Amino acid sequence: MILLPAMLLLAPAEAAPPPDVVVAALRRLRIATRVEGGKVQACQARVSSGDADIDRTACEATATCFNGGVTQAEPLADCVEVKVAAFVRRRDGQ
Repeated sequence: MILLPAMLLLAPAEAAPPPDVVVAALRRLRIATRVEGGKVQACQARVSSGDADIDRTACEATATCFNGGVTQAEPLADCVEVKVAAFVRRRDGQ
């Protein structure tokens, strides 16, 4: 009986979601952008990932990557994924 409370003290208060949970959230996410003059002027989650912070970060990353010259779909998705993954690692203390 004493072991369980001791184990609870050692357990992290809030565990980070497993990587596959984050990947699943990103697969659901659909971003809508408004591009004017070759630059992203507005961005919103058309279909949310289920995590408002990931949605916001994905929009910021989309604008940063696109406005930085990464305009083709696959390289843009890769650029955004790297930035969102870095955000999740920082947020979750990994």
